[in-house]
Amino acid sequence: MSASVIFTTGYSDLGKYQADDVTTRYINRWHIEKAAPSLKESPVKNPLIFYVEHTTPIRYRRWVREGVMMWNKAFENIGLLNAIEVRYQDAATQAHMEKNPEDVRYNFIRWLNNNVGTAIGPSRANPMTGQILDADIILTDGWIRHFWRKFNEELPKLAMEGFSPETHAWLKNNPQWDPRVRLAHPSNRAMVANEIAHGHDLAFGGHPLAHSDPTMIGDDEFDGLVGRTSQVNGFCQAADFRSLDMAVMRFAFDLMQMRDDTAEEEGEGNDETPKKEQEKEDLLDGIPDWFVGPLIADLVAHEVGHTLGLRHNFKASSIYTLEEINSEEIKGNKPFAGSVMDYLPVNMHLEGFGEEQGDYGMIEVGPYDMWAIEYGYSTVKKESDLKPVLARVNEPQLAYATDEDTYGPDPFARRYDFAKDPINYARSQMKLAKDHRVSILDKFVKDGQSWAKARYGYGLTLSLQTRSLSMMGNWLGGAFINRSKKGDPNAGPPITVVGAGKQREALRFVIKNSFDDKAFGLTPELLRHMSTDKWMDDFRSAIQDSTWPIHDRIMGIQASSLTMLMNPTTMGRVYDNEFLTPEDEDMITLPEILAEIRDSIWSELEDFEDGKFTARRPMISSLRRNLQREHLERLIDLSMGDSYSSASYKPISNLVTSQLRKLKNKIDGTLKDSDLNPDPYSAAHLSEASVRIEKALDADYIYNTSDIGGGGGAIRFIMEEEGKRLK
Repeated sequence: MSASVIFTTGYSDLGKYQADDVTTRYINRWHIEKAAPSLKESPVKNPLIFYVEHTTPIRYRRWVREGVMMWNKAFENIGLLNAIEVRYQDAATQAHMEKNPEDVRYNFIRWLNNNVGTAIGPSRANPMTGQILDADIILTDGWIRHFWRKFNEELPKLAMEGFSPETHAWLKNNPQWDPRVRLAHPSNRAMVANEIAHGHDLAFGGHPLAHSDPTMIGDDEFDGLVGRTSQVNGFCQAADFRSLDMAVMRFAFDLMQMRDDTAEEEGEGNDETPKKEQEKEDLLDGIPDWFVGPLIADLVAHEVGHTLGLRHNFKASSIYTLEEINSEEIKGNKPFAGSVMDYLPVNMHLEGFGEEQGDYGMIEVGPYDMWAIEYGYSTVKKESDLKPVLARVNEPQLAYATDEDTYGPDPFARRYDFAKDPINYARSQMKLAKDHRVSILDKFVKDGQSWAKARYGYGLTLSLQTRSLSMMGNWLGGAFINRSKKGDPNAGPPITVVGAGKQREALRFVIKNSFDDKAFGLTPELLRHMSTDKWMDDFRSAIQDSTWPIHDRIMGIQASSLTMLMNPTTMGRVYDNEFLTPEDEDMITLPEILAEIRDSIWSELEDFEDGKFTARRPMISSLRRNLQREHLERLIDLSMGDSYSSASYKPISNLVTSQLRKLKNKIDGTLKDSDLNPDPYSAAHLSEASVRIEKALDADYIYNTSDIGGGGGAIRFIMEEEGKRLK
């Protein structure tokens, strides 16, 4: 493994390594030296000092310091003692108040109260030497308590997580597939699609990588990283989605508090009551300090890692199972992930997924972090002395994948997944969502509070559900990627196809938790209470309907799930994996996937309940009719031979055309069943579906992509041979 996969790279005489046969690159790092070089362990003569800005709330300062100091353990491991120091700027005592955070001579941890969840760790390095000269960490308080605004913004991000540049490019020409469009408010869909279309001429289909500006500090994901010798912008989303976890935990704490209060009123207190009273007193912004404090330290440690030169490591969460993470062996004894440089969700324990509640966040830097610092900051006389360090590259706890890997086929190279068995984590998140939903009306909304809180609470659970679906969606067609080089000890093949069993498990998870009406936990009683507060000073709330848009919102989630499973990139990866796997070994195939999706979505054609159907008791529910119509549109899209350019388009087109024929036969058979008397909604829906398939099979067609309101575009049919008529 070369250092480019660990550190931001520059051109330095510090930490030189050979990247390939023709190019020598270098890592960026601070110039930290021992005060007594002859000693195996020595204090450093030039410690890295961080000043905590006086704007940082006093209640958080010790946790900020703890996050910084976590890294000293990694430096102590290589004999550098007290490498990092923390000093507080204090307005009351005037300590260090003469130092300006904008002054490049000082490294500051800045705190902003702007109600936006942000954490970044930009640094500046000498482009001629690679020596880091200055670094500032910027934290904001928004992730701790703010999620109201973020729901509509983050849901599309969750659904788009892991999509490749190829998929981004394809979605531009097929906006009816795009989660960003489908999850937008109906009044905004045309605007969102237009914004996406404006990136059509950008490289990589308008993927964030294509927007990066290597010359300027900017707001986009790769600004200041691509093509630079310094991570000058340090854009980081570590705090972004953590706001969702914090909001969910507030939900959980509200429910626990409600149960405790009820038990006390009923005289069911116990010996732990004093402890609970103490916990009530030690609150930080309404959350127990023992919970939020370590999470602040965890987040700060992540950003400090960037300022030391390290990049993200999105495989670090995969070294332990969920049961191991929530066990006595790991809790409080060692970090539950390989690195603080991952985007780690809050560990929320549920019964059945471990013995007890493990640590909520990282308690110290991980084994990967120790290893990276050992490589980057060891005081060695020659490059060959580092070979024993690099020889550890294939140790399981040092697994690595960074930003560029997140839009590839490796399902472990992912932001905000968790554990060696993400399917169990996804199941735990769905259980959490379901448990919270049944408590929204009775326990989450308290006397005197607006019923708009019920909509907010349900939105949280829907976000958990979407994140879980997205997490499992990219296991389909997946392949594990190993960055080790030829000759590295214990190196396996660089590509290992995900096992057929794991892929089937992921496919069935998505089907069960997005295509079944029961997966959303909606009841008339809940929907009648999901109102909204309208305030003109918050324009978004002022213009949204007081009633929750049931069909639009659920259809958006289901359409996104279909995109995860059926987009041409995923289908192409499945097709390639069939070739990669010896024919005597089991592997999931395109026909199997397409058939399972079809059978699950159109199950009413096989197994419908007996009885008289009416408009009030339909054969096929309104949510399922929408889903079936959406699935039909997807099949028609994929049957078009020229709708996408990958080499797998023809077999996919052929298989989908076969699916359409089989589906039409099932629909026609159902309509001809003399014992069945479908309701008006279902009869009209099935009749239209049959006609639509017939026309699609008999004609060439194109999509009118301007019709993106919901459920696909209108089809314009073109006559084929002269004299051929469409029936």
